[in-house]
Amino acid sequence: MQHKCASIAALCTRSLPFMIALTAVPPAHAGGLLLWEIGTPTLGTASAGWAAMPEDAATAFTNPAGTVWRDTTEVRVAGQALYGDVGFTNGGETNVPGNDGGNPVKWFPGGGAHAAGVFSDRLGWGLAMTGNFGLGLDYNDDWAGRRFVQESDLIGMSLIPSLSWKINDCLSIGAGVNIMGAFFEYVSAPRAGVIPGDAHLKYEDIDVGYGGNAGIIYRPVESTTFGISYTSKVDLTFKDNLRLSGFGPIFEPAVARFNGTRTEIDMTVPATVTASLQQKLTPATTLYANLGWQDWSEFAGMRLALDHPDQVSVFIDQGYKDTGHFALGVRHAFSQGFLQGWNLSTGIAYDNSMQNDSNLTANLVTGRAYRFGLGAGKMLCPGVTMDIGYTMLWSGDIDIDQQGRPPFSPRLEGSYKDTSLQFLGGSVQFEF
Repeated sequence: MQHKCASIAALCTRSLPFMIALTAVPPAHAGGLLLWEIGTPTLGTASAGWAAMPEDAATAFTNPAGTVWRDTTEVRVAGQALYGDVGFTNGGETNVPGNDGGNPVKWFPGGGAHAAGVFSDRLGWGLAMTGNFGLGLDYNDDWAGRRFVQESDLIGMSLIPSLSWKINDCLSIGAGVNIMGAFFEYVSAPRAGVIPGDAHLKYEDIDVGYGGNAGIIYRPVESTTFGISYTSKVDLTFKDNLRLSGFGPIFEPAVARFNGTRTEIDMTVPATVTASLQQKLTPATTLYANLGWQDWSEFAGMRLALDHPDQVSVFIDQGYKDTGHFALGVRHAFSQGFLQGWNLSTGIAYDNSMQNDSNLTANLVTGRAYRFGLGAGKMLCPGVTMDIGYTMLWSGDIDIDQQGRPPFSPRLEGSYKDTSLQFLGGSVQFEF
């Protein structure tokens, strides 16, 4: 019996790096990890017009080519709150006892600041500080999927200084440097040993990665604006001493070989391309549209390396695929009546899923995303404009059947029912 337990312990130890690599991937929302919601007026159009709003100071983030399209300096300060409904329902085949995990998203704050101005008629500048990459999941400690994840957070914040050049009265280009700081944390409860208790695994680190943003604004006539924005990939490398505990007397000697081991996890924030339209239908009504692409197949590959005498290095292809995006919105300004001075907006959007159901894991709950947005804005006084907005992201039911490695082969089978995220935000733009 002792020899059998020792063999199981050795097998678990050899499997440990693979378990970490297979499960230590960051959390996501439906459609991917790159949120369209940053608290700015595009909340009200469900992101439509993202890269074709040069009059908004947030163009410093969404399309750096737009910063030169102004005569004064403008600053927009934005904030938003996210609430998720991502509850798991056991389908009956889960083989680890526990509860449904509760709602792992709950409330999550966000926001940022954006500034845009000009050095001359032809040269503009921009500065943006905001985050739209990542999210967090925090399940109950004793939930049925704790073998795979209890808590997982990936939060990216970007600082983007940029310059823009107006080539002529119709066309401008811009480029900026994306300095992204990212925090990554992963916690799970592997099986402690032959007796099915809970052990503890934790990993966390902060890294800074670098990329580039570029864009084009084309306005052939005053009523029509086309915008194209590109964001490059950002490579992130997290390094932390792996923390393992609670594995019991049989497993502890073997697991102790990896406890405290310097562990490196490489991941890539994907490149994106977004093409947008802003079209004035009448002096009061404006149409917005987006087409977008995100390179999630680049994010699919993740490398994990342990600085250990065994020099364990694992590369996992998580099978993600590139995603497409479409959005359509409208904004109407009221010049009389009860709503005089206000503009109201609405929009719809769709993002396809970055993964198939067969690849779904409990710390990457993602699927197709339908968005519906509502917004309102008003000039409070000359040089000060306020906007508020709401977006609902709906993914419906997302099925999961995640299985772990031998010898214990944990399984989480069921569905995330009626999955949705709610975004409520507002911003104020000042003109100097």
